[in-house]
Amino acid sequence: MDKKAIAWLYGQLPELVDKGIISAESAERLKKHYGSVAATTGTRTFLLVFGVIGTLLVGLGIILILAHNWEQLTKLNRLMISVGLLVVAQTAAGSVLWFKADSPVWRETTATLLMLMVGAAMALVGQTYHLAENVDAFLRTWMLLSLPLMYLMNSVSVAVLYTIGVTVWAAGGYADISNQWIWVLFGLVLPYYRNLLQNNRYANATVILSWVLTICFYFCFAAVFSQNLANLGMLIYSCLFALTYLCGVLWFSGREGWMPFRPVGLAGSIFLTFLLTFHDIWSHLQVSWNAGSGVLYLFAAVLLALVIGGMLRVRNNPGVRQFALIPCVIGAGYLVQYFDGSGIGATFILNAYMLGLSISVIAAGVRVYNLAKLNLGMFMMAALIIARFFDMDVSFIVRGVLFVLAGIGFLVANVVIVRRKAGGQHEK
Repeated sequence: MDKKAIAWLYGQLPELVDKGIISAESAERLKKHYGSVAATTGTRTFLLVFGVIGTLLVGLGIILILAHNWEQLTKLNRLMISVGLLVVAQTAAGSVLWFKADSPVWRETTATLLMLMVGAAMALVGQTYHLAENVDAFLRTWMLLSLPLMYLMNSVSVAVLYTIGVTVWAAGGYADISNQWIWVLFGLVLPYYRNLLQNNRYANATVILSWVLTICFYFCFAAVFSQNLANLGMLIYSCLFALTYLCGVLWFSGREGWMPFRPVGLAGSIFLTFLLTFHDIWSHLQVSWNAGSGVLYLFAAVLLALVIGGMLRVRNNPGVRQFALIPCVIGAGYLVQYFDGSGIGATFILNAYMLGLSISVIAAGVRVYNLAKLNLGMFMMAALIIARFFDMDVSFIVRGVLFVLAGIGFLVANVVIVRRKAGGQHEK
């Protein structure tokens, strides 16, 4: 349970005991079950973050100092320094694991230092003895050697650095359609992430790792498949964004503003929809069937089926469903493009849907007095109008007048909502 929720529960316990709803013994058992809630959670978080950043800076500074004086040292001295740094970092991590295992700050900082020293020792020894300079093998080996630290030290910082490391390895061209090791490397962090979700899914550490995993997943997917998606790339990415959005809705609805799934999925879906409102995109998109594209079409069909399955689970929430429906609309555009390669029909479908979506979001924002929804809908409509003005041959005066009117509409709508919201609160 979230620490704020636990603190709220503890605040309600005295009243519940006084009213006889629960016994004093039950209240004590609840406190023992959930444990204490430190009043300095925010301070500890800052200490943890700045401790990890400080450790990174110290480690990188040591590496730079050694690199500057490296040529003046003998091979024996180089080896002793490389091994010595590693031993010191291992000793520090072992001491923390033995004496300070309950301190997240000490665990995270020493685990981060040890991970850096592992990479530094590998690089320094390799440079000293002129081992084969293979960046692919170096990154992969470094990440695999650092992986046990994530579980042994229970370190989120190592998990973050590991995930970024394997993403850099994939982005460097070492992972492609013929080299799927990236998913094995990426998957090795998931058991640790699952454990974080089970223990406290809305903790700061869990949220940070969630953002890193979500963003790195898309980088890895692009690195592996970007050259092999052919013309189905837009459809496949729209499905991935919709699934990300649905994951946030279905599994992280408690505090969706903190977790990355809803905002990343929503932003990606809206951006792709806006991009596909341009006729130039569709006019250069050739949708055709051939024997070699069968697997790609099957993959897109499976993703679409998953999106539809997720939509069925949120069928009672039309606000969510209209965003999750975006891959189906894009799929309809692809189907029209298959029969009419001019792109006019597909362009019309996407423009009509984005216009209807923006109107629906604006209406929902006005109905529930939600400024975020209202501004999102108006931003979508404004973006669509601006894009069409650049497409159309309209004079600058007409464009300027319409932009001014759109800006006034923004201001008036926000003022009306704020006043209505304030009036409703005053009546209460």
